[in-house]
Amino acid sequence: MDSVNVSEEMPSFSFSGKSHRIFIEGRGFDFESFDIYNNSTASLNLMNLDDPLFTILDFEEPRVIYVVSRLGQNDLILQGCIFKSINGSESKLSYSKIQTES
Repeated sequence: MDSVNVSEEMPSFSFSGKSHRIFIEGRGFDFESFDIYNNSTASLNLMNLDDPLFTILDFEEPRVIYVVSRLGQNDLILQGCIFKSINGSESKLSYSKIQTES
């Protein structure tokens, strides 16, 4: 039987900040990369340590994150997002529900 290391799991969705932005409570934020996994976790790499996103998305109050292409297409919605850890500009999130736009 093969075992799978969770840390090596491939993301279900992977977004680049060059082509996408995230929106929380109507405010848009730039990012480097955003990877979403099937195990209700996500990895968000922000542009810098002083990103104002840190003041909106916290460790306790769940938020909804919209991932939107720079062309205006709503690609993905993550509900119940909170920070699990922050290490420099790299952060780990958890989410409760994922919705893709078709």
